[in-house]
Amino acid sequence: MAHLLIETATALSELLRRLDAAPVIAFDTEFISEGRYRPQLCLVQLAADGVLALIDPISVGSLEPFWDILCDGRREVVVHSCRSELEFCFRSIGQMPPRLFDVQLAAGFIGIDYPAGFRTLLEKLLKVELRKAETRTQWNKRPLTPRQIDYALDDVRYLGEMSRKLKSRLESAGRLAWYEEEIEEVKTRHRNDFEHPRWRNLPKSSNLKPRELAILRELWFWRDRLAQKSNHPAGYVLRDDLLVELARRGTDDPERIASVRGMQRSDLHRILPEIVAAIHRALNLPTDELPSPAKWTSFPQYTVMSQFLYAALCSVCKRHRISPPLVGGPGDVRELIAAESGTLPENTKPRLRYGWRAVFVGEMLDDLLNGRTAIRLNRDHPDEPLDFFTPD
Repeated sequence: MAHLLIETATALSELLRRLDAAPVIAFDTEFISEGRYRPQLCLVQLAADGVLALIDPISVGSLEPFWDILCDGRREVVVHSCRSELEFCFRSIGQMPPRLFDVQLAAGFIGIDYPAGFRTLLEKLLKVELRKAETRTQWNKRPLTPRQIDYALDDVRYLGEMSRKLKSRLESAGRLAWYEEEIEEVKTRHRNDFEHPRWRNLPKSSNLKPRELAILRELWFWRDRLAQKSNHPAGYVLRDDLLVELARRGTDDPERIASVRGMQRSDLHRILPEIVAAIHRALNLPTDELPSPAKWTSFPQYTVMSQFLYAALCSVCKRHRISPPLVGGPGDVRELIAAESGTLPENTKPRLRYGWRAVFVGEMLDDLLNGRTAIRLNRDHPDEPLDFFTPD
């Protein structure tokens, strides 16, 4: 099928008028994230109503009219692995498509590994094999090569058919409502990520004390401002682990800061005064302005109990053909145990105790925790070795 190449705002307007009545628009993006504060959108490819098109944002400029039509609620929007697409849309117009079908997410509900790559889904669902990817290509270089164009169009030409097949299988399995509930949770989670600073999510920061958390917060915001100004990834300014280590040390002494392993950089003399100033601000904050630490109490038996319950969760998932990572991970199981033990922070509800997860596996895990259900090994079925039964 021939495709349209959209390189002007006028051509984009004409395309969107043509697609105004389209009930479904499938789209994907190509971007470059290396060496940048935020990814650079380089190409948008779409398929709808028999139209294949490539939109070049480098030459078109603002794509707000395109994002508007995706978010008007009059059509379904089909994607694979929605995070990047949602971020470009949200950062442009502050909205997300209300009717979104993510083939990667949907596939997890019918037993395909989650998260599965596009080509894996294509082979499993449509028996189509594509040639090797152009993922490392320079998408910001013009003109695009025929190989780049073919690769980009392949990413959308099959999405509509894939979504129809997945919907049929979700309906047959009685899981379409589960998918719809989950995609709303995914959108909410992404929106929170896009809107709110994520300084509390840095690795190995969960055990920091309030004053140390204040230092971490100040350093995180300082780094973020500098990264945005220079258009570099935040880690280029200062690594995550160094932020946490400086917070843990709790000193604004330049010599002690410079002595931290990993701080011996050629540009340290330039950024060191700013680091000192950020830490100094945190050290002088009043006590009532310090961030609260995570309210989490750990017990030794959590490790064994969580391993036991996670094995049960995976067994149930395999038996009912749903991808375990979609249902939950070891952290979700530990949350459930903490709730049962009374050590979960107030106003925190374990994911496995609400929505479709509670129906699918949460009640069973609660029964295991409280002795209402037991497990025994079934050596005759090595693929499904766990039997669940009600003890006498």
